[in-house]
Formats: sequence, C-alpha cells, structure tokens
Amino acid sequence: MSKILVVDDSAFDRRLATSILEKLSKYDVTSATDGNEALQTLESENFDLVITDLNMPGMSGLELVHEIQEAHSELPTIVTTGYGSEATAMHALQAGACGYVPKCHVQDELEAVVETVLSTTARQKQKDEFLCSIVKQAFTLKIPNERARIAPTIAILQNQMDAMDLFKGSQAMHLGVALEEALSNAIIHGNLEVSSKLRERDDNAYGDLIEQRRVAAPYADRRVVIEAELNTESACFTIRDQGPGFDISSLPDPNNPENLLRPSGRGLTLMHAFLDEVTYNEKGNEVTLRMNVPQGTTTDAPHVAADSVMATPENVLA
Repeated sequence: MSKILVVDDSAFDRRLATSILEKLSKYDVTSATDGNEALQTLESENFDLVITDLNMPGMSGLELVHEIQEAHSELPTIVTTGYGSEATAMHALQAGACGYVPKCHVQDELEAVVETVLSTTARQKQKDEFLCSIVKQAFTLKIPNERARIAPTIAILQNQMDAMDLFKGSQAMHLGVALEEALSNAIIHGNLEVSSKLRERDDNAYGDLIEQRRVAAPYADRRVVIEAELNTESACFTIRDQGPGFDISSLPDPNNPENLLRPSGRGLTLMHAFLDEVTYNEKGNEVTLRMNVPQGTTTDAPHVAADSVMATPENVLA
C-alpha cells in the first residue's frame, strides 16, 4: 500500500483529497496543514508521494517542493493549483514536482495523476543491473492504439535508461510523465483523431469517441512508432503517429502557465516544462523529445553493442 502525504491549509480541500484517495483502498493517506508540519512528518515517516497546495501561509507549496528536493530527492510531489497560481505551478514543475491537478478538477483528475506518478516512480526504481555497461543504443518500438500499452512501453524505455544510469530522481520521473503525455497524444489525438476540446464538455463524449474509433476503420489499423536513441549525453525519442497531422501553429503556447488549467494543451505544457527540447515535424504527426544527461551522472564503462544484450518484449510490439 502506497503512503501519501496531503498538505493543504484548507481543511475542506485537505479532506476532499484525502477522501478521494482513501476510497480507492490502496493508499494510506496522512495529512498536514502546512509546509513545516509536512517536513516534520517526512522526518519521522517514509512516504511514496506528497500532494501539496501551492498557496499556503508561511512556507508556500513551491518552497516545500524545493525543500523536498533537497532532503528527499527520490520522493515525488504533485501540486494542486487554483486560478491565479499558474505561474507558480510552472515554477514548481521546473523545481521538481512531477505533476499538478487544478483544484477545480480534483474530483475528476486526482486519482489518474496519482496513479501515473506512482507508476512512473515504481518503474524508475527497477534496475536492470546486467545491462549496466551499455553506453549507446538505438531501437524502435511500434504499438497499437491501446492506452493500456503505454505503461509497459514506457517501462521498456525507462529500463534501458536505468541500465545506462542516465537519469535520477525528479528528472527521471519528469521524462516518464512527458513520454506518457506524448504517447497519449499520438494515440488519441493523432491516430484516433479525437479532439481534446471534447474533454471540456461535461459528458462522456471524449471517452466514448475514443472507444468507438479504437475498433473502427481507418483508425484501428494505425500504429504509433517510437524511435529511441540513448547515449551518455542525452535521451532522444521520436514519436510518430499515422494520423493526418495538424497545423502546429494552432498549438497553445506551451510556455504560458495559464494552459496548466486547461484540459486541452496540458500535455504540451508539461513536455516543455520537463524537457530540454520538444519539436514537431511540418506535418504535425511526429514529435521529438530530448532530455540532456547531467554531467557526472554516468560513469565510464566499456562499450557493449546494444544488439547483443537487448531484446524487446513481444507483448509490447504490434
């Protein structure tokens, strides 16, 4: 059972988040009323995740994220944001937070964000020690339009990066979240051509259309291709769908913090906040993600050809 610490000076918001998580019966939830109490709790207990409000008296949520990064660098954090705190939320993501939930959408989105961050953290902790001598590799994956295939695909990618010891702590978690967003976009918006604007409607139109097109022609036959290039300097992923593409000039400004509160455009905002490079091709059906490896992260090791040591699990390939 994962242990989660919820930090919020608002008793109502604290109880709401706690009740949502406790109803799932797989989380042990503790609460704190401010940043100082949270840090004291973290000194006496071990947690798997911290969820913190940004706007709190005394120590702000942003300051708490900084403190956690200093003292508990492997502990992931999620921030909850309200209107007017978008810029602070962006700073929190850049400081090490792994996700965010707008307070107006806590009831609908908290569970999914928590599960994504915790699953990403769990994958990061899994090390393939027998591959630790790889210093360069390139490979290609192809997956169908099944959202359930995203998690095992990211697990393969992260296992290879873990084996090369490329990223640690929040940087590894940031990359996992960015890959999740990019693959979801390629499947849903690219191959299935389902607009994120449907999410703004207060009905089931978004999910219903995804399920309809997942088994209908021509959408069902399309695939997502992931080309990965890993070395001791960077990790680069090119994710390409087989949809018609889109006008990239129509994308919302990924550097505008206000987009953190919009159902559409959030994925792009997260990717730009977390990564060193995000670029699209002219057609708009291919995105390239790049994260640079911090100097001193990896150690020298003899080169081992990737083909001789790596096998891609059959259940991930199309």
